[in-house]
Amino acid sequence: MTKYEAIFKRKSIRKYRNEAVEEQVLEKIRSFGKNALGSCPEIRIQWKIYQASDHNVRGMFQVKAPYYAALYSENCEDCYIHAGCLMQQLVLYLHTRGIGSCYQGGIRLKKDEKEEDMELMMILAFGYPAEPLERARSEFKRAELKKLLKANVPLSKAQKKLLESARLAPSALNQQPWRFVVTENRIHLFIKRPGIVGYQRQLGKNMFNAGIVLSHMLIAAEEYWFDLEYRKLDSIMEKAIQNYLYAGSLILTDGRSCFKI
Repeated sequence: MTKYEAIFKRKSIRKYRNEAVEEQVLEKIRSFGKNALGSCPEIRIQWKIYQASDHNVRGMFQVKAPYYAALYSENCEDCYIHAGCLMQQLVLYLHTRGIGSCYQGGIRLKKDEKEEDMELMMILAFGYPAEPLERARSEFKRAELKKLLKANVPLSKAQKKLLESARLAPSALNQQPWRFVVTENRIHLFIKRPGIVGYQRQLGKNMFNAGIVLSHMLIAAEEYWFDLEYRKLDSIMEKAIQNYLYAGSLILTDGRSCFKI
């Protein structure tokens, strides 16, 4: 199974077997990001793995799992987008190895071992599942694509593939806080503007969600050999959608794949 195929089957796992994950997989997690499709590869990150026996993970709505992966990043512009993009790719990689996972947005570490000038982005519970690992396509509770986008032109086949992958992306409380504006060879990504209370924290969470949905589109592009570039455009930065913030654009250089789709 590929990461792209996992997009259409993966679900959050909340029950786990007390079974060790192979050391080579744990080492892969520790180094994850070196070859992943990150949005901002220049941003420094670090992974740490904690076991349940460490008794270091605590918080509301904590899922009891044998392992937790914590992702740290330097605190800079777009660090949350990059972190979400990397962690969702890890989630899909784990699924291809038969390992379940669940985002832990509401929990923290009792003893934070982060490096100086790095900040905790997210914690992921993972391990071998004690419940079904996959779900059918019909079991995804997601909004219809037409409710998530504004298209100024008919969608190309490539754009349809990218956007359907994006539609199935997970998000905090399944809120799907993203919207897409589609032009001839571009998909512009916007994220819901948070309210005044807890603005910075909520903004970080929403930008992490932006990274998750971005990762699905990058994986789809890799699967179909689309020539795709992610970047922020000055011309779009000046524009706005009511209650939404610009998070970047995906540019198809020719809008086509080298294979039939």
